[in-house]
Amino acid sequence: MMRGLVWPSVCALGLSGLGANSAFAQTRSTPKNTERGFNPMTWLNRGRDSFEVVYEASTGVVAARTRDFSIRAPDGNLCQARIAYPVTVYDRMPLIIFCPDTGCKGAMYDPFIGALAASGYFVIALDDPRAVSLKAGDGASLMATSSQSRRPSLAEARFLIDMSSEAAQVLGPRANRVDASRVGVTGHGEGAWMALSLAGWGSSNSEVATARDGRVMAAFVLSPTPLEDNARIVNAVPEGGALALLAGQAGGLPPALPGSGLMALNLPIRSGNFGGLIGNPSTPRKAGPKQVIEPRPLAAAVAAASIFFDWGLKRQSDRKRTLLALDGRVVEGLSQPLKLTRA
Repeated sequence: MMRGLVWPSVCALGLSGLGANSAFAQTRSTPKNTERGFNPMTWLNRGRDSFEVVYEASTGVVAARTRDFSIRAPDGNLCQARIAYPVTVYDRMPLIIFCPDTGCKGAMYDPFIGALAASGYFVIALDDPRAVSLKAGDGASLMATSSQSRRPSLAEARFLIDMSSEAAQVLGPRANRVDASRVGVTGHGEGAWMALSLAGWGSSNSEVATARDGRVMAAFVLSPTPLEDNARIVNAVPEGGALALLAGQAGGLPPALPGSGLMALNLPIRSGNFGGLIGNPSTPRKAGPKQVIEPRPLAAAVAAASIFFDWGLKRQSDRKRTLLALDGRVVEGLSQPLKLTRA
């Protein structure tokens, strides 16, 4: 039975009456050059394992809010997106851009982007322009394509980074808490490749260096679509480039070129969309057996993403040790231990 992680149409993330374990929090060092407030969640969870804190919190109602956002790009196209941010903003937050799978709206990823936002990030999730409606009541139909052929583009993602200060106005007087000098990217399915491209990673059969955005410091992606035969994931900037971590089904992640430094987290999931929790179900529920909803593997992915971005964006060196320690870790509620590899 799924606990807490809700479909986008049910409610906006962030409800009253949350307990200490309902919000994401980690023990963090305090950089001298950042504006910070007192975060009681950090104090309450001091000394606790950071992965455990985030994993536990992600199985309940997360302390995050979501809003739709749209802005007209210089080329005349309307960029539509979903914003996720913490219920209470204590610290300066790095910016994360999310790239959806084909035909998906940002709202289809509320369980993921909301949980990530609750751990201290300001997330902007693009809409695929071809997705025109969202029907999530019974999970039978989560995609409707329009007559538009325009795909989400790298230019749109870069534009949203440029205009993040406009999106941050949703925070009111705390709009200056969004730190666009620290940018991460994340994505799912086809959108995973878009996110990786922004970070300077891509297929060995394509030009990846030209797509890189130098502002992107780290990329975390979920279940990228398969690569073409004999291709490998490569890094266009092997010396000092952006960090990258893939998370998905064991045996289903694209291979990386040996020595590239790419990290991969194998999760015990049955489908690349966590049983329809995020994005579009691969098989409509009315057309076949009911999919098993997989909130706990998704919670593990969120916890790993939070730790990864704490390392890559907040430069918390202890998070690297925590991340590497996930290899072989037994996690309550998961059928198999986690497996972390590095090419």
